[in-house]
Formats: sequence, C-alpha cells, structure tokens
Amino acid sequence: MRALIKKNTVVAIAIGVLSLAAITILREPALLDRYFVYFPDSNLELTPSNVGLDYENVYFTTKDGYRLHGWLIPGQADFTFVLFHGNAGNIGDRLDYVELLHRNVGASILIFDYRGYGLSEGVPSESGLYLDGQASIELLTSHYYPEINEENIVLLGRSLGSAVAIKLASLYEVRSLVVEAPFTSIGALAKYNYPFLPEVLLNRILKARYDSRINMESLHVPLMVIHGGRDSVVPIAMGRELYESADVPKYFYSVDGADHNDTYIVAGVDYFEQIKYFIERLPTE
Repeated sequence: MRALIKKNTVVAIAIGVLSLAAITILREPALLDRYFVYFPDSNLELTPSNVGLDYENVYFTTKDGYRLHGWLIPGQADFTFVLFHGNAGNIGDRLDYVELLHRNVGASILIFDYRGYGLSEGVPSESGLYLDGQASIELLTSHYYPEINEENIVLLGRSLGSAVAIKLASLYEVRSLVVEAPFTSIGALAKYNYPFLPEVLLNRILKARYDSRINMESLHVPLMVIHGGRDSVVPIAMGRELYESADVPKYFYSVDGADHNDTYIVAGVDYFEQIKYFIERLPTE
C-alpha cells in the first residue's frame, strides 16, 4: 500500500510539474522559442583574417538599445551584401562561405550577429531580429559610409536569415533580395519537422511567426531564391511556394543533390556565378 501511495504521489507530482510547464509555455511562448528556434553561440573565435580577408570591426546600436557586432569586408563591385545568417552559431561559423562569396562575386560584405549571438547584446526574438536588420542597413546608409545607399545594397539571407531579409526587403528600396532555403513560416516549418503535432498547436506554443508568406506580398524588389534539391530541414516546396507568390522580377536556382547547408559546396563556383549574374543583369535605375 505504501508503495502504491508513493507511486501515485510521484505520478501526481509529475503531472503537476508538466501542467505547470504547459501553463508557463502558453503564457510565455517566447521561452519555447529559445529552445526550438534560436541556437546562439557567444564564443567568437575566428575573424575574416583567418581566411585572408581584410575587414573592419563594426559596432552599432538598435532602436531598442542593443549593441550589435559585425564585420565589414571591402570589395570592388558596385554593390554591398548584407548577410543574414541562420539560427545557430555566430558569424565566425560562416567564414568559409563569406570568403568564397567575396572571392567569386567581389562585392563588399556586411555580416553581423543578431542580438544574443556572438558579441552582440540581448536575447533573440522575431521583433528583435527585424530591428537588428534595420540597424544594419541604417549603419551602411548613415554618414559613416556615405558611398553606400539602399539602391546598391543586396540583402542575402540564408535559412532563418531568409525570413529576416524578406521582411526588410519589404521595407527598404534595396537593389535586390537573395534568399536561400527560405521557409513559409515557423508554424509550417515546425509542422513539417514534427508532423504529429497540429500546426494550430505549434502556432500557439511558439511566439515566433516569421510568416514570409505574408511579407512576400509586400515585396517590390527583384528576387532570387536558392534551394537544395534534397533539403532535409526546409523542403524545396516551401522555397517554390514563396517564389511563385512573388510578383517581381525573379529567378529560382535549384541545386540538385544539395541538402540544407551545402548548396554552395555541391554547386561549386556555379553557385556564386548564378548570384553574380542575377545581380549584375538587373537595371541600376
């Protein structure tokens, strides 16, 4: 009998703890975002000099007061990339990509860490990442870099960064938008990866939306979508859906055999040549 009482007590406690956790999550869904959406790393060990690139450390402040860190790498082309990385690690993890992009396209590159990533202050959130992106563009177009204006900025977003870039491209008159492995929304992506959970529940327990389907409706700049044919994280169908929904000059580049993070490795130089060709053939006026 005592054993039964103890067992029932343990079960009751477990149910109580789980119920409390569920209530907490429903009241504060942002807590769940930190475990399922954002995977920041504050340990920044490498710099562009490790891959042979000249660079400038840049620090800038968002409208809500957070200090962000990034690198500005000079180039020779008449446009500048603002690079929005994915949801894990920090800018140091993107140096191989940055070096190849710089070598093959020749443009200047601003890459920075979102709030809570790398050396940047704060805690990541959807609204916060949008403010971070706005601050990065305003850094370039401010008096610190008078030779750069919106018309010669190309937004380049990969994975989570694609959602940030799509949102910003609906707000600024940039030269063009390049997105890789874009997803339609966090809810739809979570449903794809966790098919046993209803999307309505996922939308309830996750605060982040990143609804690129809606933001794409306001897009008014040329669009390039890149997607791996074997992407196991974001299905290529999502990239095609966003591409088809855009009523702007556009180009879809599918990399056969590529997964989520290796498109530029699988495609090789052609990956960068396609980006360069897309941008350079756009009218400049």
